[in-house]
Amino acid sequence: MSEWIRIRIKDFYKDAVGETEYTYVSHEVYEALTDLFRREAHAEEMRDLRHLTLGGYIEGETEERMTKETESLEDMMIHQMELETLQKAVQSLTQIQRERLHLYFFEGLTFRQIAEKTGISDRSVRESVEASLKKIKKFFN
Repeated sequence: MSEWIRIRIKDFYKDAVGETEYTYVSHEVYEALTDLFRREAHAEEMRDLRHLTLGGYIEGETEERMTKETESLEDMMIHQMELETLQKAVQSLTQIQRERLHLYFFEGLTFRQIAEKTGISDRSVRESVEASLKKIKKFFN
């Protein structure tokens, strides 16, 4: 099984509806999206910077723009580190735990629905999901 990475769609598609839509993609797709996103962002920044400096240096605006770019890069690095940590945390779970989390968070199934689908008690599903979340949280502490 290839490793899956959870991404927020809004981070890669500007026109995506809703900020909290997530999906899983393969490592190869993630790398391609990230590379494309970086190239597009860089091209857009260069266009914006050219427009700022076309008429010459604009005091305050040029510095502000450069500061925003630095913060943006820092935010991107933090986001990347969080994604990597999350990926490691999810990989540490068993296949069954990953499947139950997926059903609960991404398919929107209740513990009872997951239990019916998998043939176990809803209490077992709840305990499994809670244990999985606890294990994931340990990676972030």
